[in-house]
Amino acid sequence: MDDKFFEDARDMFITEGWRTFIKDVEANIINLRIENLEDEKAFWMAKGQLAVLHQIAGYENMVYHAEEQEEDASDS
Repeated sequence: MDDKFFEDARDMFITEGWRTFIKDVEANIINLRIENLEDEKAFWMAKGQLAVLHQIAGYENMVYHAEEQEEDASDS
């Protein structure tokens, strides 16, 4: 990843649109209830959806962590 990627990501993370999107993702994580599922197929579908939602919810932290690692590597 290059500096432009990290700069663009930081610019995106400070927007109101990003905050709104992440709030919606977090609400979807909370509202995904396994007790309401009809069968095994619905369970596996929900499990996949939940995995994707968690990945999206953690994207900002992942990018910041990757940037820190890259900075540490370039300092060495």
